[in-house]
Amino acid sequence: MSAEAEQPAAGTAKPETRGAWQPFTFRGVAAFAEAPWRRLFVAQALTALLFAVCVVWFFAHCYAPVITEEIQKLPDGAHVTGGQLAGVPGLEITETRLLSIAVTAEENADLDQSADVQIALRKDRLEISSILSSALGSLEFYYLKQSAVDLSRSRLEPLWGAWLPVLLVAGGITVAAGVWLLWAVLAWVYTPVAKLAAWFCNRQLTWPGAWRLSCAALLPGAVLMAAGVVCYGLQWVDVFGFGYFAIVHFLVGWVYLLGAPVFVPRLTAVPMTRNPFNP
Repeated sequence: MSAEAEQPAAGTAKPETRGAWQPFTFRGVAAFAEAPWRRLFVAQALTALLFAVCVVWFFAHCYAPVITEEIQKLPDGAHVTGGQLAGVPGLEITETRLLSIAVTAEENADLDQSADVQIALRKDRLEISSILSSALGSLEFYYLKQSAVDLSRSRLEPLWGAWLPVLLVAGGITVAAGVWLLWAVLAWVYTPVAKLAAWFCNRQLTWPGAWRLSCAALLPGAVLMAAGVVCYGLQWVDVFGFGYFAIVHFLVGWVYLLGAPVFVPRLTAVPMTRNPFNP
C-alpha cells in the first residue's frame, strides 16, 4: 500500500481533541465543545459547589445572627392565635445594614427599618420588604385564622439552634441544584447562538458541542456572581453594587458565548469529486 493511500482524505480527518480543564478563557471554553461529558460535569459541579458555599456562608454570616438575636428578645408569652399576634408588649427589633426583623402587636407602629431586607411581624400579618419596595412593592402574608404558633423564646431558641445546620445544608443543596438546572435551560437557549457564531467564523461545531460550549460559557459568570455574594456579605458593596454584579454576570456569559466559537477547529475543505462524465 502506498504512503499516499495511508493518508486520510482531506475533510475526513478528525480535529485533535484538546484537554478541557478550565472555563475562564475563550480557548478554555471552546475546548469543552470537543471534551467528554464528564469534563463538563466536573467543571459544573465545582462551580455549583463554589456558588452554593458562598450563598450558605452569606446566610450563616449575615442573616442567621440577626434571626438568633431577635428570637432571644421575644418574651415567653409571644404567640399567634386566631390570626392575631399577641404577648408582645412593645416593639422588638434587631437590625443590621443587610437585614432587619421587627415584631410588634401594635397596628400602626412606625418600625423605621432601613436595612436592605426588612421583615416585620405585625398584629395580623407578616411583611417582607426592601429598600426597593417603593419601586418593586412588598409582600404581605396574613396569619391564618386557625393558626396557633408559639413564638416564645423558650420554644423558638432550641428549635432554631437545632435546625439551623440542617437548613444550611438543605439550602446549599437546593442552591447548587437550582443553578445547575438554570444552566441546563439557558444552554438550550444559547446553543443556536453558539452554532450561528461558529458558522459565521467558518468553524466546526456540532449541536451537542454547541450545547457543551454554551454550558461552559455560563460558568465564568457564575464565579463572578459568587464573588458578588461574598463582597455584598462583607459589605464591600451595597445592594446596588450587588445588582451590578448580577447584571454583569449575565453579560459575561454572552461574551464567552460569542467569543469561544472562534477557537473551535476550522471547517476543513471538502475535496471536489471527479466528474465521471469527463474523459
